[in-house]
Amino acid sequence: MKCLVITLYTISIFLISCQEDFLDVKSDRSIGTMRSLDDYQALMDNSTAKMNSNAAHVLGLIGSDEYYLTTAVWEALTNIPRKEAYLWNLNYYKGSDGDDWNDAYSRILHTNLVLDNIDSFDASEKTGEKWKNVKGSALFFRALNFYQLAQVFCKPFSADTDDPLGLPLRLEADITLRSKRNSVKETYARVIQDLKESADLLPVTPLAKMRPSKPAAYALLARVYLLMRDYQSALTYADLALSYSDELIDYNTLNTAKPFEADYGQSNPEVLFFCYAPAVNLLGRARMHIDPELYDLYEEADLRKVVFYDKGSINNIFFKGSYHGSTPFFVGLSTSELYLIRSETYVRLNKLDQGLADLNVLRSKRFETGSYIPLLIDEPSSLLYEIIRERRRELAFRGLRWEDLRRLNQEPAFARKVSKEVNGTTYELLPNSGKYIWRIPDDVIELSGIEQN
Repeated sequence: MKCLVITLYTISIFLISCQEDFLDVKSDRSIGTMRSLDDYQALMDNSTAKMNSNAAHVLGLIGSDEYYLTTAVWEALTNIPRKEAYLWNLNYYKGSDGDDWNDAYSRILHTNLVLDNIDSFDASEKTGEKWKNVKGSALFFRALNFYQLAQVFCKPFSADTDDPLGLPLRLEADITLRSKRNSVKETYARVIQDLKESADLLPVTPLAKMRPSKPAAYALLARVYLLMRDYQSALTYADLALSYSDELIDYNTLNTAKPFEADYGQSNPEVLFFCYAPAVNLLGRARMHIDPELYDLYEEADLRKVVFYDKGSINNIFFKGSYHGSTPFFVGLSTSELYLIRSETYVRLNKLDQGLADLNVLRSKRFETGSYIPLLIDEPSSLLYEIIRERRRELAFRGLRWEDLRRLNQEPAFARKVSKEVNGTTYELLPNSGKYIWRIPDDVIELSGIEQN
């Protein structure tokens, strides 16, 4: 079995952030001494310090149209790269803030350490559920991180063309292998392959929601296929995931002051897999203003208006409805998202009745008791439009709005210009702009020699 001492990897051309806690493995044990399945499971369970935290959604959250900052707040920001990222200023930004990239590839290193060694166990161990869970978890986490990175650092997927500047698909923990960028189609193919293999190995019910599961793998496949516009496959996997767990919370049962517990999704029946992006300073409750267009999408009887939002100290409306239960942003997988994926794919496949039914099932759980009147829409484009609006309402601040902007900008009916104003100057993010692809951190480019966006 291969052994790898962690300090070697910190000098790799693949990863360049030589952080002291680069791989702060559970109990501080050296990766070079790992031998048992329990050791490798512990690596995958390093959840709050590594595997489930700091998901690569920060730049997408900052760049989206769900909020705005006043000039005074923007000018007071001290994190210069993120301050400029708010305005999509790539020339100034220059990839200086590499957390999205470095944290994700650090997690990919963890998964590759497992996958490099997992098949060397005895045949008797490889038939057991513990071995399957460890390997399935590593495949799931690798796919998840490649998928998240692709939404930030690659062009949107297109079935008609294949952009050569996809991700460096690091599939081994060998630091001597030179990095190169695979194509966008190769990137998505790897995500799909890893997820399908993981789904065959993972249990239906995990020990905790920070661990991957079969329904979670199916849910992520549904999300990825939706991005790829493979609507039949997205429908198939959304259906499969919901066949294991389809519960929705009746928001009438929630305490609007503190609607969700900070227990890593354990008490939330909608959560299939729990992970989160860090609390971002400029998205704090004393800084952000919810975009008025988004806020106005909620009807008065829609409980999400009080479950998700509150009034702040600077005469602002801020977001408080993370399924994390605290300030970090939940960016995991949930049944509510699956209902919307299935609803949209039904409509795109001309199954309007089923699509409308899923939409009404979700919405009926979000309105004050006795107030909800089911939608009656029989025109395909109108129903699709309403589903897209519902995604904005339901999935706010989950990191998905950035992905939806990239995806829907390819359809003229949904293409959207995003604007932000600072000091009387209007900054615009046009549909299909190159600014939807963030720069890779410059030190990664310098040390690896891979091509910059």
